[in-house]
Amino acid sequence: MARAIRTPWRSVRTTTSVAAVTVFALSTTGCGLFGLGPGSGPEPSPSPTPVSAGPLFEEALTALEEAPAVRLQGQFSDPEDTTDVVNTSLTVTATGAAQGTFQTETGGEASYFEADNKLFVKADSDYWLSHTVFNPDGDTYPDNWVRVTHEQFGLDPGGVLTPAGLAESLRGQAPADDVEAVEEKLDGVVVYRVELTGGTVWVSSEAPHELVRMQIEELTPAEGEGVASRIDASFTEVDTAAVEQLYDDLTKYAEDELGSARDARLEVGWAEELGGDCQTGGVCTMVGTVQETSDASEGSILVRMDGHFNNDELGEKTCHKTGKLEAGGTVELSCSVDYALAPSANPVTYTIDFEALLSTRALSGDAREELVAKIKEQRETTLSGGSGGEGAEAEEGE
Repeated sequence: MARAIRTPWRSVRTTTSVAAVTVFALSTTGCGLFGLGPGSGPEPSPSPTPVSAGPLFEEALTALEEAPAVRLQGQFSDPEDTTDVVNTSLTVTATGAAQGTFQTETGGEASYFEADNKLFVKADSDYWLSHTVFNPDGDTYPDNWVRVTHEQFGLDPGGVLTPAGLAESLRGQAPADDVEAVEEKLDGVVVYRVELTGGTVWVSSEAPHELVRMQIEELTPAEGEGVASRIDASFTEVDTAAVEQLYDDLTKYAEDELGSARDARLEVGWAEELGGDCQTGGVCTMVGTVQETSDASEGSILVRMDGHFNNDELGEKTCHKTGKLEAGGTVELSCSVDYALAPSANPVTYTIDFEALLSTRALSGDAREELVAKIKEQRETTLSGGSGGEGAEAEEGE
């Protein structure tokens, strides 16, 4: 049953109820992960010619891990629940920068990107409503990039799908020494099928041997920690121009669009009634306490209070304050305005109404500048042939 969206506004004259927030997972309805559809599956070769799978597979992995980027077209889902399948197309560079699109349940197309281990999604209102995302600023999600966790998204592009990372993960499922690759046709092209311990890959039949397609039951980061995904995807070639365009796009997003980006990684709401007062002379202050209400045990999120003071004669004034809210904790936000009333021999009393809007922010101004610099650094590393590698996760909320 759908729940009412939590109101982001808090007024001194009303009490706003606080509803729980549902942690969401991005998903679309589709066919089974390994349902290839008519005419799209492998066709046995008229004269299959078995060859040793191990060397063929290793040659393809070596070519993959040396690539500056990988482009995938296919589907992913939770390894334990294949009822919700996400159809996606994405490109992931050697440094973990990623950009992609996915199909929503309503048939629309949504976008996502990752840089410096920070994942952002942009989708329409139907998408967010269908996934019951109810943070105070949830109604602004369709107009902004929204930061999510890899667990919420169901896929860790920068952690699992970099060329080197993917190669290492697949190497962990390498076929036994006595396994043979079988020649067959995939979409009308002759390839070799290699059965792994946890799935299947198809490798080009002509040298240099490269991966053409993979169907992996559970793809996990090579180091063993992180988000696991069931994936069925085809590989396509990525040229230098495409890599440069990816970094151009990510730089533009970070510089021009992330200033208002929201954050859905934790759940926030007003903890109590808004407080405030006005002093003689016209200085008015409001104070609000915000709480984090999810079951998360770690992490933090930036929360922002936008205050509005109003009097019919004196007009409206605004102020805002941002603070970092820890998982399971509270933070007090306070901001002030000054009506600058002149001293008078006949003092006049004014009634000031005030209310506050609660919202989240994905990045602070400094953190956004650092992200721009990181994207430019990743670009140079990728185009120079280095793998770079992701740095440590920046502190949550920054």
